[in-house]
Amino acid sequence: MGKTTSVTKSKKTQSSANAKKDIFAVVQARRDKYAMVLPDSGQADRFVSACLIAISMDVKLQQANRDSLLKAIMESARYGLEPNSPLGEAALVCYGSKVEFLIEYRGMLKLAWQSGLVEMIDYDIIKENDQFEFQKGFNAKFEHSPLLTGARGKPIAYYAYAEIKGGGKVLTLMSKDEIVEHGKQYSKSFGVKSSPWQTNFDAMAIKTVLRQLVDKKLPKSTTVEGRTLARAGHIEDIPEERIQEYDATADVIIDNAPGEIPFE
Repeated sequence: MGKTTSVTKSKKTQSSANAKKDIFAVVQARRDKYAMVLPDSGQADRFVSACLIAISMDVKLQQANRDSLLKAIMESARYGLEPNSPLGEAALVCYGSKVEFLIEYRGMLKLAWQSGLVEMIDYDIIKENDQFEFQKGFNAKFEHSPLLTGARGKPIAYYAYAEIKGGGKVLTLMSKDEIVEHGKQYSKSFGVKSSPWQTNFDAMAIKTVLRQLVDKKLPKSTTVEGRTLARAGHIEDIPEERIQEYDATADVIIDNAPGEIPFE
């Protein structure tokens, strides 16, 4: 009995190892395809290496649906963001057997800088004991002074702001409650214990305000970099039931009406 169990485990281990080698070979064979869509084709080898490391470090990715994994890697290449790397730009995340490509907030910042639309972009967290003033309207005003000594308290709001090239300043501020409601509405993984919404809420909240800033406040651009930023700011920000309206391989969002990406 013990020998049979040992043989079964050995076969499973060998099968897993073969599957790993197989997906490695497929990703490496697609190197030229990645080079064609990467913003910098000279980074193809580095990108493939980053993907192979990501797969080797995550058993779930090795066992995931291959088509969804390859599609997520291709999408990562289109944005020019390394997945699951120390740079923290993007992630390949498993939802059951399916792999999804997600842009992290550092990736969003990178795309914003590359777009050429901003002179400056930043973000921060407002906590209970900080001093701040926020006023909208014709006499809009925003100031935030973080408490430098003592406990700042719990987060109560998150914001992102930018200075636009050619003039103008834009700001997006959301309370923690607004962030939570947004996450519940637009993220399939919000309630999952292993979800970054549960393990690193601040990072997800920062990404949310950055995405809202990019999508709702920054000007649109017809350059490749500008269109890439526009997609990054909007494509994840949709309810699950509307996902089929979007084509992950296209340069623009498929909508019922022609023109720019719609504002909410």
